Amino acid sequence: MFASQYAPRRSPPAVTDQYHHRESIWRVLLDILCLLILLIITLITHFVAKPFTRGFSCSDTTIRYPLRDDTIPVYAAVLLSIGLPLAIMWFTEVFKRFYYSLYPRQRFITRLDFCGIRSVDISPIVGNLYMLTVTFAYGYLATWVLTEITKNFVGELRPDFIAICRPSYNCSTVTSLYQYDTYLQDTVDYTCQNTDTSAVREARRSFFSGHTSPVFYGFSFLIMYIHVAWSWRHLGIIGHLFQVGLAILACYIGYTRISDYRHHWWDVLVGAIVGSLVAFVTFKFILNWRHYVPRFLPHTVEPQTVASPQSPRGYGNYRPLGPYGEPGPIRRY
Repeated sequence: MFASQYAPRRSPPAVTDQYHHRESIWRVLLDILCLLILLIITLITHFVAKPFTRGFSCSDTTIRYPLRDDTIPVYAAVLLSIGLPLAIMWFTEVFKRFYYSLYPRQRFITRLDFCGIRSVDISPIVGNLYMLTVTFAYGYLATWVLTEITKNFVGELRPDFIAICRPSYNCSTVTSLYQYDTYLQDTVDYTCQNTDTSAVREARRSFFSGHTSPVFYGFSFLIMYIHVAWSWRHLGIIGHLFQVGLAILACYIGYTRISDYRHHWWDVLVGAIVGSLVAFVTFKFILNWRHYVPRFLPHTVEPQTVASPQSPRGYGNYRPLGPYGEPGPIRRY
């Protein structure tokens, strides 16, 4: 009678070999090929593709701002959006490699196969850095492709378009309201007198901001990485302080694009949204961060839970595995 009141005792789940992983060299080559394709598309759309030629009217005051130098040059925005996230992520992974070596060690094995001819064991930290770098680079290039294609298709005029183009049509001589509101088409009603064709071309590519979208991508990716990887209790709120600093820096770069008369406010807003959204999708779904232990992001999967023999139904007590696979203390909940 008493035996029927309890479910049969479950045996502990079999521990799978979560620390061994095999990968083919073709996977690495395919990753590099995908990145090269995105890079080529980015270069073509940025330097070669012709943007949509949009006209203007003399009544449009949003494109009559003066020329100003960039507060944040293009090279600075690229270095910040690429160099800063990669440097911090690499430093964090190297630091974790030595920090967690104080614990009992479980050998991690990642074996790279070369077409079945030979195989090479890869250090876990190399695998971590490869996955983080390739995933980050993929999302970054995808953001650039979206930005450049949108710029060319929309062809929105920058706030300083008149100052750059120097159109042959003189709006100051217009007297009638009809002429003042007339839509002027390029090569039909006016031509740009500026001989710098590259500057005129860039003056037609305002939407959306090419500074803001990659900067928000890089910083948003780094903010999410810090949230996962800097989860040590003794760090306190220093990680959150760093995240706020990154958000402020990203917003400042976006603000300068408006104050420098290089973009309209909606260009910066959309660029920030696109960059942040691509970073979220890349980090959550491609890197799949919830699948990994924060201290070993992104090398190992979540440690398995082994049922305690004192718990007849497999719950009430559990014994999590430690960072290197060793049994941890029994916890009750």
